[in-house]
Amino acid sequence: MINHVVILGRLTKAPMLQTTNTGKKSTFISIATTTYNAHMKRNKTNYVSIKLWGQTAEYVVKKGKKGMEVSVEGILKTSSYVNEQDKQVFVTDVVAENVHLLTSQFDEKAQNVSNSNASEFEKFVNALQ
Repeated sequence: MINHVVILGRLTKAPMLQTTNTGKKSTFISIATTTYNAHMKRNKTNYVSIKLWGQTAEYVVKKGKKGMEVSVEGILKTSSYVNEQDKQVFVTDVVAENVHLLTSQFDEKAQNVSNSNASEFEKFVNALQ
């Protein structure tokens, strides 16, 4: 089984850095993506919640701005919690492994940060530039 997600979209707001009780840095970002619905002949906007950790989170908080185009490579993670009405709620988020801040489609100096070595996705993106 493969759990791999690649998303391209725009930041819906400026990210804010959080620190866990154990001192780990993290942030949640929301990315707006657009899907064309051929049946309805219009675009539909989807909002994807993404969790970033460590240096990736710090970098995106420092450099990311609302409206900036970003690409994210990561995995899906489902968690649950009990809400105020005592009902279990399931939430699926993307946990980012690689994030690329794309200042412009034609900017040769697009910023990127990674939690791992160069992935196949990074090689693909770099080949396009």
